[in-house]
Amino acid sequence: MPIWEYRIVRLGSLSEQEEALNSLGADRWEVVSIVAEGSESRAYLKRESVFSMSAMPPMPPPEMFGERPPTMTRSSVPVMQTHATLRLSAKDDPGIVGWLDSGLDLDEDCAGISIAIDGEVLVSSGEAVDSEGSPTSMALNPAIGEELPKGCIVVKVGEHGAVEPVHFSGFLASEDKGRLYVAINDDSYENNDGEYTVIVSVL
Repeated sequence: MPIWEYRIVRLGSLSEQEEALNSLGADRWEVVSIVAEGSESRAYLKRESVFSMSAMPPMPPPEMFGERPPTMTRSSVPVMQTHATLRLSAKDDPGIVGWLDSGLDLDEDCAGISIAIDGEVLVSSGEAVDSEGSPTSMALNPAIGEELPKGCIVVKVGEHGAVEPVHFSGFLASEDKGRLYVAINDDSYENNDGEYTVIVSVL
């Protein structure tokens, strides 16, 4: 059964609405209805959310519990999350608000992660960039620890894992194990704008 997420946006003049709705549609948002409000309109949208997957652990052997092993229910076992849809704001400085916790854990059986990225952000150099970051402006954020293009996405596995820039959608392998964290690289975030949508799957 699908799980939906919803969004309400205000649309400007008629000439701007088509461009705005096409942009939202490219991000998987579907218009449910539009309500007119004077010279403006309010659009109600929905899209299917990428929800967590759970796995039942193997049942321990009966001899561990005597004659009657306990009944295990899905609510009594930890949820192993294997997918996440993340929204990375260009205003969030990882040195102040911390890295974004994906909620995903990479264990010994994990081959890596699959990443799909969409969106564009405005960085401190005044450029509008995609996840590849600025082709001309570099930044060294102490919370990230490497000089990388402004606006590029970076990930690490574990609090002290190696920092990896993610320039494109695709597959990323990691030797580190633990929780996956994500951030946007820049050295000043006050005037930044926009966000990336990042869909991550643990493989």
